[in-house]
Amino acid sequence: MTVERTQLGCQTRYTLREGAALSCTLTFGACQGAPPEWKILLPGPGSSRQLDGMHLFAAPVAVRLRAWLAPLIGPDRAAELADAVGARPPRLPEVPRRAPAAGLTIPRQRDYRA
Repeated sequence: MTVERTQLGCQTRYTLREGAALSCTLTFGACQGAPPEWKILLPGPGSSRQLDGMHLFAAPVAVRLRAWLAPLIGPDRAAELADAVGARPPRLPEVPRRAPAAGLTIPRQRDYRA
């Protein structure tokens, strides 16, 4: 089994192949302000089906990802994908920083602990 990682704009794709055959594609990302999600695309006869709705995990990602994927694609494939994600995690979407409003300042806080 091999895993190819591809960055496409705001999405990161992990494609799992067994030899030349596509086993599944795991996608992480979100665009236009939607929360980032993991999505799995499983090839099927004549078409593919997508299972989605898993939001961003707290650490450790690989352990939770493996637990979610194992019943869907089997423990061996789940371990392979989780290891690939752990080795090269997806980039989180960049959140633009807003500049402070003109004329406003944040007062410094003093530490009165003795």
